[in-house]
Amino acid sequence: MSIIDSQKPIFRSEQPVIRRRTRIGFRPTDDYKVIQAQAVLSLVLGVLSIFCFFTVYLFWIPLGGLIFGWIARKEIAKSPKERLGLGMAQTGMILSLVFGVLGCGWVMYTYLAEAPPGYKLITFAELQPDPNEPKLIPQFARDLEEKKVFVWGYMVPGEKQYGITDFVLVEQLSHCQFCQSQLRPTQMIEVHFKNGLSVDYSTKRIGVGGVFTSNPDVLKQQFGGIVYRIEADTVR
Repeated sequence: MSIIDSQKPIFRSEQPVIRRRTRIGFRPTDDYKVIQAQAVLSLVLGVLSIFCFFTVYLFWIPLGGLIFGWIARKEIAKSPKERLGLGMAQTGMILSLVFGVLGCGWVMYTYLAEAPPGYKLITFAELQPDPNEPKLIPQFARDLEEKKVFVWGYMVPGEKQYGITDFVLVEQLSHCQFCQSQLRPTQMIEVHFKNGLSVDYSTKRIGVGGVFTSNPDVLKQQFGGIVYRIEADTVR
C-alpha cells in the first residue's frame, strides 16, 4: 500500500457532526409563557361595549369585560413569569368602564330628556290592551289615572290649521284622517289644551304632557271612540 492510500482525507472528521435545527428568535433558555384567556375576553368585550351607546340592555357586555379583566389580572399576578396579557386585561377593563358608563348614561339621558321634569314618559305601545282581553285596558294605563304623563306622537289633521286647542294624537304619521277609522280606540289619544295653550298644525313629531284619564267603557261600545285623554299643559 502506498503512503498516499494510507492517508485519510483531512476534510473528514473522525466523529460525526451533530446538526441542530434552530428557529430565529428562539432561545432554549427562555421560559415558556401563555396568554391568559380571560385577558383576551376582556379586551374583546371592552371593544364591543361601544354598542351600549345604542341600548342599555347590553350592559352585560361591559360588565363581563370588567369581570374577565379582574380575573385575568388576579391569575397573572399569581404567576407573572408564566402568564402574559396584563396589558390586554387593563385595556379591556378601561374600555368596558368608559364605553359602559358613557354609553348607558347617554341612552338614559336621551330617554329621560324626552319628558319634562315631573312627567312620566309613556308610549302608545304601553297603552295597548292584552290581545287575550281586548275589551280591557291594561293595568299600566289604569295606574296612570289622574297622573301627569308625557307622550310623543303626530297630530291628525282637522279643519283648523292654526290656534288648535283640541286634536287627536296618533303614534305614526301614516295614520291620517282617512285611515283614522281603522285604528283601535286605544291607538289614539284625545288631547285638550288648557290655560290658553294652543298649537298650529304640523306634520312633525310633537310631544304633549298633562293629566291622563281613560274611559274603559269605550271599548265595550259598538261604534267605538277614543279611550285615552290628556288635559295638556305643555307641548314640545
